[in-house]
Amino acid sequence: MENKFKSLDKKILKVWLIVGGICFLPFLCVLVILALLIDPQYLVPTLITGILVLILLGLLCFGYPALKYHYYSYYYDERRICINKGVIFRTKIVIPVCQIQDLHLYQGPIMLILKLSGVEISTAGSNYVINGISNEDASKMIKELEEDLYQRIKESLDE
Repeated sequence: MENKFKSLDKKILKVWLIVGGICFLPFLCVLVILALLIDPQYLVPTLITGILVLILLGLLCFGYPALKYHYYSYYYDERRICINKGVIFRTKIVIPVCQIQDLHLYQGPIMLILKLSGVEISTAGSNYVINGISNEDASKMIKELEEDLYQRIKESLDE
């Protein structure tokens, strides 16, 4: 049986890049303020160091989300939910549907504007998040998982 893993909606990459930009902006402001306040004899070494730090932060704030999006996929059926994620350390998570206790649909302000949702799956031991699904796909996923869960509960009670 071949599983068809799905990628996240491409709009989640915009969300992650906006968040990266929000995190990057204060560091850029600090570098500009340092350049204006520093003694001219230390200006060049300070700017070189600051620019190197900004390049590394830029890669972290803008490169990492692209890699995160590339390596993230998910799959679900009536028996399990599978999540593949991770850039440096890859993780495959398999959640049996019968262990699900709660399903939550959530949206942040940026996700709301871009019509994206996140699905939080709670089990007795952990919470798992699939972040960046279109609103329709997230609602459909929760509805199907609820139906599968109720069907399994009904089958176990009938036995």
